[in-house]
Amino acid sequence: MRKPFIAANWKMHKNVAESVDFVNQIKGQLPDPAKVEVGIAPQAFALYSMAQAAGKSGLKIIAQNAAAEYNGPFTGELSLRGLRDLGTDYVMLGHIERRRLFGEDNETVNRKVNAALQMGITPIICTDETMVQKEVNGEIHYVFQQLMSVLRGVSLDQIRNVVISYEPSWAVGAGQHANVALAEEGCRTIRRTIADNYTYEIADKIRILYGGSVNPDNIKELMAKSDIDGVLIGRASLDVDNFLKMVNYMEDEESKK
Repeated sequence: MRKPFIAANWKMHKNVAESVDFVNQIKGQLPDPAKVEVGIAPQAFALYSMAQAAGKSGLKIIAQNAAAEYNGPFTGELSLRGLRDLGTDYVMLGHIERRRLFGEDNETVNRKVNAALQMGITPIICTDETMVQKEVNGEIHYVFQQLMSVLRGVSLDQIRNVVISYEPSWAVGAGQHANVALAEEGCRTIRRTIADNYTYEIADKIRILYGGSVNPDNIKELMAKSDIDGVLIGRASLDVDNFLKMVNYMEDEESKK
């Protein structure tokens, strides 16, 4: 069974003190790490302090981005080697804002994905709804072409260590209601794309998150869908109470039984 993964993307919000205070407020109220994995992606300058504050709580501190190069003359970039030394388990790559605002293309993201895997850090690969038709064993399937471009060179063994996040452009940062049916359809199509290009066994085990207008009112409905294994939460994750409601969605359901 795929373990649910609830991740927050704080983007360019919260300073170090605010970030550490947030962790201290939530770390005693998180769900059992054996049942639900919880992570937060803060600004880079808060990674170390948040990791220290999280301690053994099970909270994962996620990097929002990293360079494809491990070191060198790349002013302003974030080194995967440094992240590994910090104990970082996950790095988000290919977020739609990185593509829109900073011009990252499939080739750039692909290099970063392969570099992260080589360094032993799990990439959370963000992909949008761009699809193309492809014939597979005589059947027409819709394939996430952007995703397959980003996964170029990723082996059968490595793909098992990847998390994918489906973030349709119409939902990211829009503040509107998530369309649960479309979210599930997109995640299902991603799973089929992985099955067609790798194996059905791998596709059944890989975790696929949904990102876009997730909030306390829709998280239970999203997480009830068979192909949605978790969520990548934006603005709704900035509030402690809202975040705790979302990460503890499973316990809320069990308490009603």
